[in-house]
Amino acid sequence: MKFCHNCDWFAAVEDGATERERSQQALEHFLETGHSIDSSDSVGRPTTPSICEAFLVRDLVGLSG
Repeated sequence: MKFCHNCDWFAAVEDGATERERSQQALEHFLETGHSIDSSDSVGRPTTPSICEAFLVRDLVGLSG
């Protein structure tokens, strides 16, 4: 699967396109939009893990207690 980091665009194996065709589609999407494209061996689009906001802020800012 090839997917866009900036919008909902993706090209999946299930669409029937070859790897070369999906790569071409990804390149065309990048050239048209400037969006970054990534590839994954998974059949589904990767998702951001659920993280407790308090822990994220503490780790980014370096606060304790």
